[in-house]
Amino acid sequence: MEKDAGNSIQEYEAIISHQERNIYNLSQLLEISKSFASTLESKTLAESLLYTCLGQMHVMAAGIFSLKQVGASDYTLDESFVGFDLLPQINYSFKETEGLIPYLNEMGKSTAIDELEEVLKDSYDLVILKSLNASLAVPMIYQKHIVGILVLGQRIFGEEENLFTVEEKEQILDIATLAALSINTAMLIEQSSTDMLTHLKLRHFFFNVANNRLSQAIETNTPLAIVMLDIDHFKRFNDIYGHACGDFVLQRIAHILQSSIRTDDIAARYGGEEFIMMLHNVTEFEADKVTERIRNAIENDDIVFSDIHMQVTISIGYTILNPEQVQDKKVKLEYLVNLADEALYNSKHNGRNRVTYLPLNC
Repeated sequence: MEKDAGNSIQEYEAIISHQERNIYNLSQLLEISKSFASTLESKTLAESLLYTCLGQMHVMAAGIFSLKQVGASDYTLDESFVGFDLLPQINYSFKETEGLIPYLNEMGKSTAIDELEEVLKDSYDLVILKSLNASLAVPMIYQKHIVGILVLGQRIFGEEENLFTVEEKEQILDIATLAALSINTAMLIEQSSTDMLTHLKLRHFFFNVANNRLSQAIETNTPLAIVMLDIDHFKRFNDIYGHACGDFVLQRIAHILQSSIRTDDIAARYGGEEFIMMLHNVTEFEADKVTERIRNAIENDDIVFSDIHMQVTISIGYTILNPEQVQDKKVKLEYLVNLADEALYNSKHNGRNRVTYLPLNC
């Protein structure tokens, strides 16, 4: 009888311990979901998920393979990782239709890398995972569709304790599912604010972000530049070679603009063949250097459409807000845009294919 009573007490204590862990895990998930819900910016969401993984799973590295743009079919690691040492000869990208992605989509569970070895065998996906020295792959599923793959590195405890328990696998899957919901919402907003032709931001999105950046710039005494750009004689590309050619030119120019700015800057399609940019924390000299580099890159770019080589030029105008040099701390974004637009008009009027700067008059 005493032995049975002792066993009952142990079983009861085990149940209590299990329920306490469940309560703790649920409270952790609640806090994590609050964190994910606090932002709709993909980059911030990714960072939040990665550092959550490091803390919750006690791993030394974590990364997210995701679709980087609308219509993409490859899940790419890109810059969304912490702690991994990437090898230059490896293409860190999973195909949507083969290997790891279909398997995880079908299984819908966290899977250890040693389990995947039997499934993937000679697949290049396995080469990628092993090059990362990964320990676990977690599908980020939203409505039965994978929006990303969360890959965890080795645990900090050491090789003998590197295995994940069933409970831990379920916990990280729950976290990944919460992140998938937030990331999917962010992607929908990304799609609604992105020009499908050029993949640049739309005008209304630019004004929303730039207004916030302008307020921050004034508060922190940080200069910023507003730049207007317009493709010279754009109508002739449509008239001579057709609208498909015009679209191709717009896409090429947009690519050059996007590749010429930093992460904190923003480029958008203003309308038609016009573009607008905001350059963060730049002097007049730095802004002139960036805009001149863009102008030169476009002029010297060999744009080929249907075996036709075309030279494209662009006119640019910009202005700079330096909060330390202005008396009016309530400068409106519309004023800066109009001034940059006037500078652009001057570039057009004075022969095109040039950069013009107009200072603030305040």
